[in-house]
Amino acid sequence: CRNCKASFTIDEQDFSFYKKIGVPPPTWCPRCRMIRRQLFRNERSLYKTMCALCGKNIISMYAPENGYTVYCVECYASDRWNPHSYAKEYDFSRPFFEQLGELFRAIPRRAMYQDFATGSEYTNYAVYMKNCYFTFGGHHYEDCRYCAQNFYLTNCGDVDFSMRSELCYESLHLRRCSRVFYSSYSEDCADSWFLFGCRNCHDCIGCTNLRNAKYCIFNEEYTKEEYAKKKQELKLDTRTGIDAAGKRAVEKSLNFPRKYAWVRNTVNSTGDDLEQTKECVYCFSATEDENCRYSFFVPTGAKDTYDVDHVAMGTQDTYELHSGFGNNMVAFGNRVYDSHHVYYSDDCYNSAYLFGCAGLRKKEYCILNKQYAKEEYAKLVPKIRAHMQEQPHKEPSGNTFSFGEYFPPSIMPFAYNECVTQEYFPLTKDGALQRGFRWRDAGTRSYNIAVEGDALPETVSEVQDDILEKIIGCAHAGTCNHQCSTAFRIIPAELQFLRQFNLPMPRLCPNCRHLERLEKRNSLSLVQRICDCNGAKSKRGEYANTKVHVHGANPCPNTFESPLSPDRPEIVYCESCYQAEVV
Repeated sequence: CRNCKASFTIDEQDFSFYKKIGVPPPTWCPRCRMIRRQLFRNERSLYKTMCALCGKNIISMYAPENGYTVYCVECYASDRWNPHSYAKEYDFSRPFFEQLGELFRAIPRRAMYQDFATGSEYTNYAVYMKNCYFTFGGHHYEDCRYCAQNFYLTNCGDVDFSMRSELCYESLHLRRCSRVFYSSYSEDCADSWFLFGCRNCHDCIGCTNLRNAKYCIFNEEYTKEEYAKKKQELKLDTRTGIDAAGKRAVEKSLNFPRKYAWVRNTVNSTGDDLEQTKECVYCFSATEDENCRYSFFVPTGAKDTYDVDHVAMGTQDTYELHSGFGNNMVAFGNRVYDSHHVYYSDDCYNSAYLFGCAGLRKKEYCILNKQYAKEEYAKLVPKIRAHMQEQPHKEPSGNTFSFGEYFPPSIMPFAYNECVTQEYFPLTKDGALQRGFRWRDAGTRSYNIAVEGDALPETVSEVQDDILEKIIGCAHAGTCNHQCSTAFRIIPAELQFLRQFNLPMPRLCPNCRHLERLEKRNSLSLVQRICDCNGAKSKRGEYANTKVHVHGANPCPNTFESPLSPDRPEIVYCESCYQAEVV
C-alpha cells in the first residue's frame, strides 16, 4: 500500500473487474481506500450558519470558517441557481485535482443531506424521516432520537445498525425487536435487557446465545414469578443497577462462544454483518448483494461493485463510490444517484457521461460542469486521463494522485475528526496529521451547565419537568476521543420515553453514547484465525461444549477470516461449532 505500506492482494477476479470498467488496479490497500472514501461523510458535526441564497438561519455540516457557499435544502433543490454557471475550461497546464478542488470550493453545497423529512431538522444523510432528532444514515424512521444507520425504526432512542424495530433503547444491531434495551446482535426479541446473540426471546436479562427462551436472567431460567422478583432486585430503574447489570452481562457473555462473524445465508462471502450475499469479499454490513468487494454498508441489491460505501439498490459495475444507488459504470464519486458513466463527480443525479463535475442534475457530456457535444466529450476525456498520469496531483503528505485514485484529502470539505472516519477508524490529532489528514480543533465552549451528568438522580421518577430547560454536563467533559460535545439537553420526546419504560437518565452526550456503542461493534477489518474449539472445551477452557462436534475430541481444524482478532478475549467458533452449541 502506497499509503500505510501494508501488503495487500489483487487477485485474478479483481484484475478482470478493473479491466472491465477501464481503471488501473489500486495502489492503496482496502482499509486505506475505505478511510479515504469516508472522508466525504460528515454526519454529526453540525454548525449554525446562514443560507447564502435565502438568508435564513440553518444547520449545516460545513464549518463556517471553511468558506464554502452553503444553501438550505430547499434553495439547493430550487431553480434559483445554475450549476453550469460554475463551469471551468480544462487547463492542461495544471493537475486535474487542483482544478476539481477549485470547482468543489466554488459551487454551492447543500447544508444537509435529507430527503422526505418532516419535523426532522437535526438529521443528516437520511431519507423518509418523521419527527426525528439527531438521527443519521439509513431510512424510514419515525419518532426516533440519537440513532444511526438503521432501517424502519419507530420510537427508538440511541439505537444503531438495526432494522424493523420499535421502542428500543441503547442498543446495537437489532432485528425485529420490541422493547429491548442495552442489547446487541439479537433478533425477534421483546421486553428484554442486556442481550447478546439471542433470538426469539422475551423477558430475559443479561443473556447470551439463547433461542426461544423466556424468564431467563444471565442464562438461568426462572418461573414468571421468580423472574419478576429477581428483576426487581437488579434495580434496573436506577443508574447504579443499570451499570452493574451491564458490566456483569459483558463479563458473562465472554464465557460463551461467538460465531466467527455475523453472517447468514451467504455463499463464498467474507466479512461481517452479511445476509443473503453471494461472492462478496471483505464486505461489512451488506444484504442481498452479489460479487461485491472491499465495501461497507451496502444494504440491498448491489452487483459487480467494488470499493463502495452506503451504496445499494441496483448499483452495478461501480468502483470507489461513497453514497449512491441506481448507478452503472460510475467510478470515483461522492453522492452519485441514478447515473451512468460518471467519473470523479460529487452530488450528481440522473446524469450520464460526466467527468469531474459537481451539483449537476439531468445532464450529460460535461467536464468540470462545462457542456460539450458528444463527439467533443469523447475526444477530450482520454486526453484528460492521460494528462492525470503525466501531471499527477501531489499532496503535502507526499502522496500523489493520478487517474485511478480517489479524491485526495486536501480537496475534500471535512477534517478527519468531523467524519465517520473518526468513528470507525479513530485517530488522535497527531496520528491524523501524520497521515496527511486535516484536524478540526473544537471551538471554545461556554455552556452554562446547570447539572453535571454524574449528579443526575438515580431514577427518572426523581426528575422534574424543568430538566428540559437545563444544560447537562457530559460526564466525559471532553476528555475522551468521542467527539464529545461536553454538554447536552434532554428533549421532551426523550424524557417521555424514559418515563414510559422507567429508564435512568443518560449521563453522556449523544456523541459519546454513540461512540461507546460502536466500540461494542466488530471492527471493519479481517484477520485469518483458527476455531477456538479444542474438542470438549474451548482452547482456554472457559466454555465446556454441550454437544459432541463433528471433529470429536480433537481440536477443530477450521480456519476463517474474522473481524475478531486472536488477542481479544472472545471465544470464537467456526460456523459448524457455533451452530452445534447454539442452534
